[in-house]
Amino acid sequence: MSTERSGEKHQSRCHSDKIEADYENSQLMPCPRVTYRHLLSTSYEPENPLRVIAHCDVDAAYAQFEASRLGIDSRSIPLVVLQWKQIIAVNYVARKFGVSRFNCTLEEAKQRCPDLRLVHVASYGPGDKSPKYYEDPDPSTHKISLDMYRRESKKIMDIFQRQLCHDRVPYGHANYELESITPEGWSPSVFYMKGQSKDHDIIFEKASIDESFFDLSRYVRKQILSRFPMLDIREELNDLDTDTRAARLDAELPNIPMHVRDEMSMRAWIALGAWLPPNEQREEQALLTPLTWLDVAHAIAAERMISVRWHILNELGYTTSAGIASNKTLAKLCSSFRKPCSQTLLLPRYTGTFLAPMPYRKIRFLGGKFGADIEEEWSQSTVRELWGVSLLNMEKRFGTDGKWLYHLIRGIDTSHVIQRSANHSMMSAKNFRPGISSTTVALSWLAIMSSELSMRLQEEREEVNMMYPRTLVLRYLLADSTSMKSHQVPFGKIANEHLEHEIYVRAEKLWNESLGRVMQQPGRIDVRVLSLSFAGIERKMKDQQPLSNFFSKRKSDHDVEVALKLPRTQSPPYDLVTDPTSQTEVAQWTCLKCSHVLSVPIFEDVEPHATEPPSYLGILQRAREEHEHWHMALALAEKLE
Repeated sequence: MSTERSGEKHQSRCHSDKIEADYENSQLMPCPRVTYRHLLSTSYEPENPLRVIAHCDVDAAYAQFEASRLGIDSRSIPLVVLQWKQIIAVNYVARKFGVSRFNCTLEEAKQRCPDLRLVHVASYGPGDKSPKYYEDPDPSTHKISLDMYRRESKKIMDIFQRQLCHDRVPYGHANYELESITPEGWSPSVFYMKGQSKDHDIIFEKASIDESFFDLSRYVRKQILSRFPMLDIREELNDLDTDTRAARLDAELPNIPMHVRDEMSMRAWIALGAWLPPNEQREEQALLTPLTWLDVAHAIAAERMISVRWHILNELGYTTSAGIASNKTLAKLCSSFRKPCSQTLLLPRYTGTFLAPMPYRKIRFLGGKFGADIEEEWSQSTVRELWGVSLLNMEKRFGTDGKWLYHLIRGIDTSHVIQRSANHSMMSAKNFRPGISSTTVALSWLAIMSSELSMRLQEEREEVNMMYPRTLVLRYLLADSTSMKSHQVPFGKIANEHLEHEIYVRAEKLWNESLGRVMQQPGRIDVRVLSLSFAGIERKMKDQQPLSNFFSKRKSDHDVEVALKLPRTQSPPYDLVTDPTSQTEVAQWTCLKCSHVLSVPIFEDVEPHATEPPSYLGILQRAREEHEHWHMALALAEKLE
């Protein structure tokens, strides 16, 4: 098994090798055949055409967070957030004056917008036990703190999890009125929210401090069954023999009722945020023809996201933008299409038309070095132009990534939304320009990092009282090195009142046993990056039930579930190798950024028809997430320092 460019790319395996290649004329996508088997499936497999993914993020998050803290109306006052002398966030009022994070210095921003409000992020100064807001902090003596942003992010994520499925009464209408900046406005009232679903129907993945993905597939299928009871054939299936039952399940769904087709006018679709091609008829009473069950599924998901975004605006005052589509890549593109305070619904039929004129480097994963390599190879800039490159040529140039690219630019992405709302690690890091070469200086920074980690862990413990990290890790990068070095020590259960002291004692020990000794020898050693982090954070509430209790079937699952599973074709992004020393099989993952290898022994047999992944893959997945979180935090630190 080959290691691909990233974990999600590795997941993004195409479910079909027969993709219609003639996209050059941006023809409408063919509508797949939707069966009862697809509708009654309780899985989240990307092969199911009734799959709907949403992406939601906060508009200019840091700027909104700071405006809220200061009591500033971010809709009327231009504001930027600074780190040292660099602009790291710009609200949408300031953007109207040409202020930007890119190609715009602080002095240029002031000239373009004389009334610009400047806010510097909080930082730790010498001796600070908590971050403070300094007007002009010095990077040589202060360390940036993003704690306030993390706290606001947590409030948003809590709303995502709490309100995603519990905010509607039976037969109510989704009549939320968001103050829209786009001309379409908000007044979706075509579909009603019948019944109350459960949170476990929607998978929630925190993608960053201000954005999340949602897999709404199972939720919308249950909503379709509730709203259109004539499609619920579960009782009928109980009386059929095996062959007849299979044939019934594979029968195509009937046409959508006439009254629904009449109600879903262009006015309703525009209210839901639907993207329509420029030549599409836009009269309010015009109908979308033919109306399919895929369209209905996406409309239900769009209605759901309006509800979630309304809760965030109502409770926290933050505007958000969302994208709703058939996969993660398209949903991410859509969420940024009509910013701010808006959402874009991409119906599957319009995927090719939507993508065709778009610069392909706007697509997720194609904006960095890989995108530059593509541009250098074929000198193309838009998706439509890149469609002209054959699959053979893409595979010849980029190998397995070429096949992934070929499908991605055609709107095909089978990567899963992964439940990842809780971090398994915490880190405090500092970049030094120039480097530091003194143990005294290093220990002073480790004291600040110990205080920061202590405060963050105590905040988390307010909700999860028995949270503790298994390991404390010291990492550093020397000026003449290209890779990070790390040392670690067990941590364990330590009460809050002793937390900061115990972190620092262990950090000092790690330093003295590694670089402290080296610095006592002749010659200068410069440390460019220093970090302290918790790894393997355990979360357990008091009186928490045994883990086995969470694997029992819920009654509500039995009520809706039919024993159907689409074949699981997606393999995990890991290699299975034999350890040369022990001659035992191990699951292995290699980080493409630093070549670090993580390995976990295969300590259990996997049944051929098992529905749950083996335990060792869960262990490796958590270790991989911790490693990736480290890279994300380090990249952010390098960017902001």
